[in-house]
Amino acid sequence: MTEKEQLCYLINGVLNGSYDIKVFCTEFTRIYDLEIDYEQLSEQENSEFGELCEMAGRFSDDIEELKIPNMYFSENEIIERAKDVKRKLEFLF
Repeated sequence: MTEKEQLCYLINGVLNGSYDIKVFCTEFTRIYDLEIDYEQLSEQENSEFGELCEMAGRFSDDIEELKIPNMYFSENEIIERAKDVKRKLEFLF
């Protein structure tokens, strides 16, 4: 499975409940930041995956942290962004 396929697999998994949000965030960030060859991604794929990766890297389930504006992202925000990425890149899924 390519790294791009792994990212799609993770998105599908978190959306269907197969992956816990913390596992999703850790694995998605690891693959996108450390393993993927960005030249293998289209501009749109890079933009969509990159934004989701940034959000995943700033996930928090702490109520107090989530009160800090523009710092952390909740599970719901990440799930909604994952849905948006899947919709925009539907040709990959």
